Amino acid sequence: MTKDMKSEFPGSLREQKDAAKAEAEKVNSKIDEAFEKLAKKMRDRADKAKAKIDGTKKPEKRAVLLRRFELYADAATHLEERLAHRGESSDG
Repeated sequence: MTKDMKSEFPGSLREQKDAAKAEAEKVNSKIDEAFEKLAKKMRDRADKAKAKIDGTKKPEKRAVLLRRFELYADAATHLEERLAHRGESSDG
């Protein structure tokens, strides 16, 4: 590279890397917050479906509620595991 092209970039390469790292941490934090919120919402919906199962006598309705519970619980578990995995990888 020529000197003229080098001077087009503001700051040092280290400052650019630090800025990129800070931005990545900020975005990852926002993503984790959204995942936590969604996992909580899915867990709450799973609990609500599970609570309705006991009060339902019709086998068809029970089957629907059971499947709803399973889907919401699986979604919540998936998000929670992903968050735990991300937490492990950022600790080390």
